[in-house]
Amino acid sequence: MAIITVGGQRIEGNGKIEDIMRSNDQRPDAFIFIMEGVPVPSDTEVGDGEKVDAIRVASGG
Repeated sequence: MAIITVGGQRIEGNGKIEDIMRSNDQRPDAFIFIMEGVPVPSDTEVGDGEKVDAIRVASGG
């Protein structure tokens, strides 16, 4: 399984990053996803052994 790290918490799963996040009550549009130092879209398919860092983004005025 892939591992997505969200604020120190580990979420495991295979498939699209956005689907894994939603299945763990996280909103994928609130994050930027980084794999091997490169930003990737939330519809990226991940699988066994892959690691993703999810960095929360904030917007406002």
